[in-house]
Amino acid sequence: MTQQFDPAPCSAEIAAATARLLETVQTLTDDDVVAPSLLPGWSRGHVLSHLARNADGLVNLLAGASEGVAKSAYPSPEARAADIEAGAPRPVKEQLADIEATHERFVATVDAVPPAAWDFMLPWGSAGRIQPAHGVLDARLREVAIHHLDLATAYTAADWTPAFALRILRSALPAFEIRGLPSCTLCPTDVDAVVPANGGSTVEITGTAHALATWLLGRDKGHALTVTGGELPAPPAWG
Repeated sequence: MTQQFDPAPCSAEIAAATARLLETVQTLTDDDVVAPSLLPGWSRGHVLSHLARNADGLVNLLAGASEGVAKSAYPSPEARAADIEAGAPRPVKEQLADIEATHERFVATVDAVPPAAWDFMLPWGSAGRIQPAHGVLDARLREVAIHHLDLATAYTAADWTPAFALRILRSALPAFEIRGLPSCTLCPTDVDAVVPANGGSTVEITGTAHALATWLLGRDKGHALTVTGGELPAPPAWG
């Protein structure tokens, strides 16, 4: 008998990551919201607006899975961009309320997904890819954890536990493999794990789990990493 997917562990991680995000947002002022984030061309408000709209988009995907219908996350890429732009300049109180409300909708939608629907295949990205509905949970965890860093506050990836950093690393890796990350072997020093990329190779990249994750995600240049058997490859762009 095939074991059904259990959303509870990942849901708990999403809830914890969202709580940490909200703690950070509560420290921001309205002036902080319109200041630059770590993402080129985006203010912190853009990042917060994106996080809220991402939750709504994933709700659409999960609602479709529950109905057995392959729905799109957003009406169009243009509509998605316009919604983020419109929400970016809002004061911090509105940003906070929006993220809280969208998180609650996301949780309610996850709780309502029938067990068998977690294997329903959903459209994913702009290249015609599909993946099971349970991948939505990994996607939301990545969004919350990674964009929390992009707010450019005192919170950094060093605040991640080694196990959480490894979780994010493994969750993000397939997208980079598809985009052409060279074969290599990632060797975290603070967890008992070896992570082969594109099948692995004798090129070994060693460092803490969070340093490996932020290098892969393009959030730092990998200066804290050690490479044997070759040179540090440049991760492909996310999109």
